[in-house]
Amino acid sequence: VVASSSAGASSLPLGSPSSNSVATLGTAGGRDRVPELVNLPWKEIPGQSSCKADWEKDWERRGVRAALTGATPRGEALAQKDIEVEFGEGDVSYKVVIHNAPQYHLMRHWLCGDDLNFARSIHRSAAIKPQGGKSRAGFFESHDHRFWLKVITKSQELKSLTSQADAFFWYADKVLFDKLPSVLTQVVGLFTVSVTNSKSKASGKPKTFIVQRNLRLNLQNRPHWLFDLKGVGKSRRVCATDAGAGGHDSVTQGVAANDAEEGSDDDDRSPREQGLKGKNKRDIVFWDQNFREWAGGKPLCLASHDLKYLEAAVWNDTHFLTAKTLVDYSFFVVAVFPEVRGTPTDPWVSAATPGTLSVGIIDYLRQYKTAEYFEQKAKALKGPEQPTVIHPKDYAARFRSAMGTFFVADAPSEAQGAC
Repeated sequence: VVASSSAGASSLPLGSPSSNSVATLGTAGGRDRVPELVNLPWKEIPGQSSCKADWEKDWERRGVRAALTGATPRGEALAQKDIEVEFGEGDVSYKVVIHNAPQYHLMRHWLCGDDLNFARSIHRSAAIKPQGGKSRAGFFESHDHRFWLKVITKSQELKSLTSQADAFFWYADKVLFDKLPSVLTQVVGLFTVSVTNSKSKASGKPKTFIVQRNLRLNLQNRPHWLFDLKGVGKSRRVCATDAGAGGHDSVTQGVAANDAEEGSDDDDRSPREQGLKGKNKRDIVFWDQNFREWAGGKPLCLASHDLKYLEAAVWNDTHFLTAKTLVDYSFFVVAVFPEVRGTPTDPWVSAATPGTLSVGIIDYLRQYKTAEYFEQKAKALKGPEQPTVIHPKDYAARFRSAMGTFFVADAPSEAQGAC
């Protein structure tokens, strides 16, 4: 989802019914596969579900939807279908397991064009090392910047995707065919790769990759900031070489300080411009408190229709993730400032050209189990601030509440001077 933004004053709590209708949605067939999801209070945008292109209607008539959800005997047979591909080059042999191949095949055709374009994108990928994360997972970006590839290092994450595949595809069906609002960053491929060297008899540990669309696509060459938001308090903050004493410049000053230490050759540029360049260069991902400081303690204003969609999307996504007992997910934000005469400005200053946000919910595969419960209890003993990982219902409620303070309705034109 990409939305225009400015900064704002008035608050509209995210997760309240607002003007969005609340509906109980079923699936065209396959209702019995995920009964715990069917009767959740999903939110729709009035009239949006009827806005379907001719090709979408044709796909539904041809049974594509039934194949995605396993609502027919054919779909049932395909539901757990994995494909194994083996090939070699010299002394090295490769084995690739394509998990849930038919379903991801359909999703790629919908979201990415087709499998040929997808293969052309990911056949060359470069490792990236975003700073600010804790997962220590390996990340790659396709050479054309269209996709992110993440190495799944925990077996539980793979189990979340495979054992609950019915639920994920059911939800994807609602988003794609029924236009259910969502900002969940959909997985468009799940692969396990094994490499064996026949000469040395060496065999590396199989690696499993998930592939998702790159939220930075089309913003790659514009000065921007990256934020990973979980709805946690002041303790969740990235310190980039002492990010300043506070205020909206602290993020930029911290990055500019890093550049100065490394002998940046852009000393004739302003500190903000140096910070912009340095930040993009090292892909620093900032956290909740950094976001608050960057925005000067103010929420960002979204156009009314964008906010309504975001409200409904966060509501739906958090209800889905709660139903599957998933926690520790993040709201990823790529933020581009408004521009006045081509110069970056403070985010709350009115501008002829609005800023741009590209957003999505990521890292949603952690199951809340016994280990997470005891981790929550242990961290609660260390201080008054609530731990990051808490019960799924509480996590979702906190997440929605925080999003309601980060993003608000655009102020009326006569009051924009307060923004």
